[in-house]
Amino acid sequence: MKNRVRIKHSVAGRVRFYVQALRRNDILADSVCSAMLQYDGIEHVRANTACSSLVVFFVPAQMSVHDVTAGLEAVMAQNHPARQPVCEPACASGLCGGVACRTTRTGCDPVRPAARKFAVLSALMGGVFVRRTVLGLPLAVTAFSPLGLVTVAACVPLFRQAYRQIRQRRFTLEAFLGASCVAAVAAGEAVTAMEVLWINSGADLLKAWITERSRKSISDILTVTTHHTFVLVDGVEVEADVASLRCGDVVVFHTGEKICVDGEIVDGEALIDESPITGRPDFVPRTVGDEVLAGVFVRQGVIYVRARCVGDRTYLARMLRRVEDALEHRAPIEGAADRLAARLVKLGFAATAATFVFTGSAWRAFTVMLVMACPCATVLAASTAVSAAMSAAARRNILIKGGRYLEEAGKADVVCFDKTGTLTGTAPVLADMVVFASENTAGAAGQPEDLLLRLSMSVEMHNHHPLAQAIKAEAERRGLQPEPHAVCEYFLGKGMRAEIGGDEVLVGNRKLLEQFGVATGKVSRRASVLRKKGLTVLYVVRGGEILGLLGFDNQLRPESRAVVQRLKACGVRRVVLVTGDEENTAAELASRLDIEEVHASVMPEEKALIVEKLQAQGASVLMVGDGINDALALTGADVGIAMGAMGSEVAIEAADIALVTDDLQGITYVYSLSTATMRVIRQNFWIATGSNLLGAALGAAGILSPVMAGVLHIVHTLGVLGNSSRLLRHEPPALADLPGSAAEAASAGDR
Repeated sequence: MKNRVRIKHSVAGRVRFYVQALRRNDILADSVCSAMLQYDGIEHVRANTACSSLVVFFVPAQMSVHDVTAGLEAVMAQNHPARQPVCEPACASGLCGGVACRTTRTGCDPVRPAARKFAVLSALMGGVFVRRTVLGLPLAVTAFSPLGLVTVAACVPLFRQAYRQIRQRRFTLEAFLGASCVAAVAAGEAVTAMEVLWINSGADLLKAWITERSRKSISDILTVTTHHTFVLVDGVEVEADVASLRCGDVVVFHTGEKICVDGEIVDGEALIDESPITGRPDFVPRTVGDEVLAGVFVRQGVIYVRARCVGDRTYLARMLRRVEDALEHRAPIEGAADRLAARLVKLGFAATAATFVFTGSAWRAFTVMLVMACPCATVLAASTAVSAAMSAAARRNILIKGGRYLEEAGKADVVCFDKTGTLTGTAPVLADMVVFASENTAGAAGQPEDLLLRLSMSVEMHNHHPLAQAIKAEAERRGLQPEPHAVCEYFLGKGMRAEIGGDEVLVGNRKLLEQFGVATGKVSRRASVLRKKGLTVLYVVRGGEILGLLGFDNQLRPESRAVVQRLKACGVRRVVLVTGDEENTAAELASRLDIEEVHASVMPEEKALIVEKLQAQGASVLMVGDGINDALALTGADVGIAMGAMGSEVAIEAADIALVTDDLQGITYVYSLSTATMRVIRQNFWIATGSNLLGAALGAAGILSPVMAGVLHIVHTLGVLGNSSRLLRHEPPALADLPGSAAEAASAGDR
């Protein structure tokens, strides 16, 4: 059973396997990855030997999860384990020369081994500096001196990695860099060789730190559970640690507590705040038989949940793993950096040989070799910029699932928006009121709408439901005061009942009216008109008579108009509204936001077809949505952005970028960050390649010494890293303060 294969998690086009034989086995992992890539339909394979994991990306149209599993089992049957150390850096130099490492250590801390290596080499370099410069003592730098032997020993990991790559018929940077350092030691330049190794380890440390910083930022965003909860044991609630929960446990959640398991309610009922999952703040009634997910809140009531998924098996925990994995999705331009570095390695051999042939000077040839042997700045040109940009985005609560999505976002020339939850907010506002003439309103003083609103406010005074909050907010805006009531009763998922002035008053939906035997009659027609506008309708009843209707809608986000205009100013050719709402509502919103192209009353599959049609016209499409009905379009677009990283599960799985805080300005930030990142990468290429070529020319001319070649590596590597670090402080362009935009947003609730 050593080669057993087990599926841990799968989504469309991606499956994660547990393969026991991969544990601490780099050679087997490389062999399996190479073999799996031979199958038609498999796009990418990544192994994690630290946790015996293998992730396979495939084309669903060409093969299924079953086909991938069968292929992996066949590959494992033909391979035999070979033991390797755990958590050893996949590339001793941190570089892969032209082909991305497929064997990773996600789950191990990459900073610690890099820091240890850098600390040891820094101590050696410090000792050399003190002995030679401060104390003025001589230092042996020959091949068999202590410093020479230590330097050669430090090159061993490079040769070991180079050996594995040569076995795969890949001759890359590690061999060239190791050979250069050994040659330097043999030539009596052990200090110069140590400088090169020290600089290389420093670059490894900084890259590992940036990557780990991004992972920690994302982990902080997706923290979803508390430390303790209560488990039902023999009818008694017992406090337990969340980490100790098991599938099948019955967990008890009270008002105000956060649910920490995925499972089914087996007893009780409650109002659940599912905004961490759906992105919508409406409190949803849940009762026996309903499913709940970790990360949501119990706002009112008590429920008993039988755990179906716990710990790292919950939905949000799976999301965290997906995002962490995404840090290793290499952007196309990162591959270009590797290819450029590989060409520099070949050019280095040629330049070294040519220098020796034409000058006859081994000293000059050695200097050129040292300059060209370490194109680490070129390799870091793209990777450090992308890592810094993703870290900056994570600090702003924006999750980017891979470098290539960051690159593609800035290329989009068409942006498609969903309406509800995207351009409009999720918090409801009182958008319309219908008052019916009756004995209860005809003789009363004041405006009929105010009387209806004050009565509703009085009933909903102690209710924390979002619709109740919208009623109270509108009443407070009008300066209305509630009337005292003697009885107040709440009906989960239906509404409220109170006794005011001796009369029974109901505020709720049709289910509440049916419960109390109130006939809707002709009023249902007016309610249907409001519902066709996309409004949520509540009835207001006093003494068995319907006094009026309250219609609720989601408010237009105040930044929507400015965001649309900013995108146009940044070079987006077309902004398109794609919504399932009826045409009149969509057209009105489009006119407010200056959106010329509108597709209304479309089904989810039609949204995807619209995206495909735009792409067929040669457009690069960025789709923004938040719900299940947007999932197909998010998947089909060149870049999909989900509003609210805790939004609809399907939307989040389909999207490439997620805005955790539900702030529409995150779109302009991502767009500007993408363009800034590409600009920094191009600058890094010029810094790295230009300085390498200049150093090689100076070395061939005899102007640059081997020691100065090491200094050159320090200068241009620090230049690249410093230039990339500017992205950590990237600020989005300020949105235009457009006249009337605030008024437009405020008036959206009056439609």
